[in-house]
Amino acid sequence: MRKARKLDVACPNKICRTFNKIGLKNIIRKGKQQNGTIRYQCTDCKRTFARTINTPFFHKHLKKEEIIRICKMLSEKTSFRAIARITDHHLDTIRAIATAIALHCKKFNEYFIKELKLSPIEVDEMWSFVKKKKKIA
Repeated sequence: MRKARKLDVACPNKICRTFNKIGLKNIIRKGKQQNGTIRYQCTDCKRTFARTINTPFFHKHLKKEEIIRICKMLSEKTSFRAIARITDHHLDTIRAIATAIALHCKKFNEYFIKELKLSPIEVDEMWSFVKKKKKIA
């Protein structure tokens, strides 16, 4: 049996007693997926999951670097068709990635507005601050 390690991954199973608790020794590595994403297993509830669960990378067959490259092009307001031509991916793939990113951003903003009780203006100011603090290489 594999040794459970202290990892920065938490069990995503809502009925597990270690749900969202990081730092416990209840997660073991359980191989890799075809796109290189590591799979894990909770030793308490026996559920296996990918590290990318609850992220825009979940259920995507492309490598993480390729999705990041597409996201950078989307942020530069490049059209979907142009991105499809440049990356040599299908147009529907680009649209699916854009949809996943948009839904993730929407959830993020809703958390700030509903859970943390920030106004939309405060959230916008926070994102502006984050952009200014980003290191330029």
